[in-house]
Amino acid sequence: MSLALLCVFGAFAQEKNQQLTFCVDPDWMPFEGVINGQHTGIASDYLEIFKQLTPYSFTIKPSPSWHQTIEQLQSNACDLTLMLNRTTEREKFLSFSMPYFFGPNVLVSKPNIPFMQGLPAIGDMTLGVVSGYRLLEEIPRNYPKMKLKIMDSEAQGLKAVEQGEIDVYAGSLYSINLTINQLELETLKINGWISLQDQLRIGFTKANAHLIPAFNQAIDQITSKQHNTILNKWTNVKIVKQTDNTLLYYLTASAAIIFFIFLWRSLVNMKVFAALHDKNQELEKIKEELTKANKNLEYRSFHDNLTNLYNRHYFMSTVKDHFNNVLRHQCISAIMMIDLDFFKKINDEHGHNVGDKVLQQFSTVLSQVLRAGDIAARWGGEEFIVLLPKTTKVDSIALAQRLVKAVDETTFELNIHLTISVGVSQSTANDDIASWIERADIALYQAKNEGRNCIKAFAV
Repeated sequence: MSLALLCVFGAFAQEKNQQLTFCVDPDWMPFEGVINGQHTGIASDYLEIFKQLTPYSFTIKPSPSWHQTIEQLQSNACDLTLMLNRTTEREKFLSFSMPYFFGPNVLVSKPNIPFMQGLPAIGDMTLGVVSGYRLLEEIPRNYPKMKLKIMDSEAQGLKAVEQGEIDVYAGSLYSINLTINQLELETLKINGWISLQDQLRIGFTKANAHLIPAFNQAIDQITSKQHNTILNKWTNVKIVKQTDNTLLYYLTASAAIIFFIFLWRSLVNMKVFAALHDKNQELEKIKEELTKANKNLEYRSFHDNLTNLYNRHYFMSTVKDHFNNVLRHQCISAIMMIDLDFFKKINDEHGHNVGDKVLQQFSTVLSQVLRAGDIAARWGGEEFIVLLPKTTKVDSIALAQRLVKAVDETTFELNIHLTISVGVSQSTANDDIASWIERADIALYQAKNEGRNCIKAFAV
């Protein structure tokens, strides 16, 4: 057995039994928290899904604060954390999965402040932000003149607004809603939305960046129903009817006055609860639309609109993490570049609508031929690129031959017969990402230059 295959099987066996330690934010409900020593919140439900979709087991490493969680990640005391935003500062010591949970950020103030259409509306007022949170990095970068006051926690920030110490507080809608209800801060209101949306991801220490493709595939398998179930479980708004004890003071009044008081209150309560019911229905509708929009935004940010394959941006992000893993473990992988032969002629003779359908049909054929773990993306126009993890040049050529045969046997739109040219490049110890892709592109050019409908592998 070759050294390359031993490397592949050894890495797989190691990952199969690997136990991962994750750090948590102990006080960020409903997203994540530790209550009586137990991990809870939205992150805990997603963790159960990751246990089912990946071969890893997980152990929690608790910490008393988010600051100490960050310090643990920086010192590699744990392997990952489940829910956080990607920032420039965090990218210095973490690598990130694709986002899997989206949530709006809002502004909170007292009712006397007019509605604020985004951060610029704050003007000269003082804005509170929790220390260590992503907003404290993003807001000063985009609004350097903003008057900020750093808070130790969300509860402290909301209380500071109620007590008049600051004018406005910025944070996540879901955690703010929960904290306001828990602390009974009835004088506060959500008074504006900001464009800095939470895009929560898994953050891996640099030593564990090679895990990202496996977890990205798991995230892709999470259904809309599962996302909606978790969102509804942790963000439901309930109406609580409270008894007004002031009516007891009117028991000594005359029967006629009591009758009219109760009649008046009944009418008011009917109107109030009718309005609350309508608002609840409106809120549920908005929540459903937000969930759908977030899922669509997540999907579209990493997929090509026409073919539904991954887009070039996602491919380059994935291949970067994979390439680092290749160098670290001294394993091998391959890249395959594909071009649809004479595609311009199809567009010229039949129109772009037919050309688009041919691209979609080819993408389906490509997906059927590829193996689990292979990552295909639309590179641009009629060119496609595929990452073949842990694959030798011989195996990648064999896969390319299966693809060429499958395309040749497929009848495309308007009975068009399509052929493809393929260039293959295997990774080497002296590679960087640009040179690896460039060799596959050179091989593709050779295939096209030698008559098309063939496969060329770059000789190293």
